[in-house]
Amino acid sequence: MQNALSVINKSIPVPGALFSDNQTEQCANKIMTSQMNGDSMQPTIQPGELIAFVDCGGQITSPGIYVFTRDVFGHRCLFIKRVEPMTGGALKIISDNRHYQTFTLDIEDQSDMQVHGRVVASMTVRHYA
Repeated sequence: MQNALSVINKSIPVPGALFSDNQTEQCANKIMTSQMNGDSMQPTIQPGELIAFVDCGGQITSPGIYVFTRDVFGHRCLFIKRVEPMTGGALKIISDNRHYQTFTLDIEDQSDMQVHGRVVASMTVRHYA
């Protein structure tokens, strides 16, 4: 299931206590956030969790969980998915929830794809009155 595109937030200073030194070096002290809508990444990321992601230069060069947008039936949709680069430039798109199918995007199918970043953390957010 895709996530609402409008929920990508601007960069914020990294709260050092939440991330390892290696992760903060990778993201140049800036992270972006979005909220996970849907269950496609369960059990790794739960619906409603806040995900933190870092700019990866718009490229997917190593396996990981990525935030990207694509046009689906004429609408721009946000996806949070596990992605594995394949030989020849194709990308394997994986939902951790086994109820969703894995699919492959050939290079031609990636023309409308914009990669926003690589997920480095997720966290449950509780709101109190």
